[in-house]
Amino acid sequence: YPNGGMVYGDYKNNGTITGSTFNNGKEIAGSFHNAAAEGKFIFFAPSGKQHFFDSGITSFNGNWGYGTDNKYSTNPDFIWKATNKTAGKEAIKNVTNVWSGKWNTTDGNLILQQVGNKVTGTYKGIGTVNATYTPQTRKLKGTFYNNNTKKTGHFEFNFEGNSFKGKWGWTSAMTDGVWNGTKNVKNNKTIVAAQSTTNTQTTGLTTTTNTATTKEVKYRISLVQATSGLYQSTRNPELYGFVSIQVYRVTNGNRQEIKSFGNKSPYFFNTTEDNAFPKPIHDFPSNSVAYYRDFIISTDDLNNSDVDIEIEITQHLKGKVIGSNYDYGKDKEILNLETIQLDQRENFKNNFIVGKNYANGQFIETRNYEKNSSVILNLKKL
Repeated sequence: YPNGGMVYGDYKNNGTITGSTFNNGKEIAGSFHNAAAEGKFIFFAPSGKQHFFDSGITSFNGNWGYGTDNKYSTNPDFIWKATNKTAGKEAIKNVTNVWSGKWNTTDGNLILQQVGNKVTGTYKGIGTVNATYTPQTRKLKGTFYNNNTKKTGHFEFNFEGNSFKGKWGWTSAMTDGVWNGTKNVKNNKTIVAAQSTTNTQTTGLTTTTNTATTKEVKYRISLVQATSGLYQSTRNPELYGFVSIQVYRVTNGNRQEIKSFGNKSPYFFNTTEDNAFPKPIHDFPSNSVAYYRDFIISTDDLNNSDVDIEIEITQHLKGKVIGSNYDYGKDKEILNLETIQLDQRENFKNNFIVGKNYANGQFIETRNYEKNSSVILNLKKL
């Protein structure tokens, strides 16, 4: 939508981008999302082009990062290049910024941009909207401002994938009318209701129908802390390397990965020594979307003795020091969701530890303790 300076799309089938044009169309800056994880990016129109909407642009340069877009950085870890353009158009597969785009509504058009759970935009070219989306309830709720009347109203939309049903009003009661809409380009995933199975049984003159609904449970696994095996060393190594997580549904002869909600990367972090954490022990922010993964598990699987849900944690941590760096070695542990031993102490509730001196989340021995790294994670049911 160049007239509104808005850009949105997806990347690598993993996530979505939303942004706006700046510097007379020569730059596009905004946010990218991999599920709930949010970062920043900036793209630059090629030299010699007036702006991004010039014809003939097939490649461009840019930068990205999490806390910052790392504008003009020459570090290859933060360079984001588009090297070629293919003919034709592809449907955008929005994952987390599901509201971004143009909507045709019962009260004119809406052009929206979603960053995280915040949604802003314009309606009918005469006003603005500002709202918050709650994925658990599928409700977008906020206010609109009419530039002509200088009045603020309220609205609430119920998300239905490529359509919504809603209401609006000049008070928070929202009793002035309905406000429904459909996506101009239907690029959202179809919302699938809980699957149900119906069993009909007839006995004599009586017919009984039983309907069973498949239910799901969401688990969150968060990275709490990573610790080098030489944290007591006077050399004070800086921590780097990676920690990743994958979850699998396991049956006899079959192991199928359960992707995290939003298909986020399995890596909590994957850093080089150039981006090492400053200390040998690093605590991760408890509510940062970058450091947790949500997994949706069927209750049928949890109640089935022939099905195991496995949590696979892989870590390879290293220590940066003057001279030869420390390498604490690669370690992988597979734990069963239903039998994992979680810490029940109040300040450590539902934590478990993975490392060469641990098994099933618990400490087992002191052998070679100072040579082995470990990570603390948290598991809870949402």
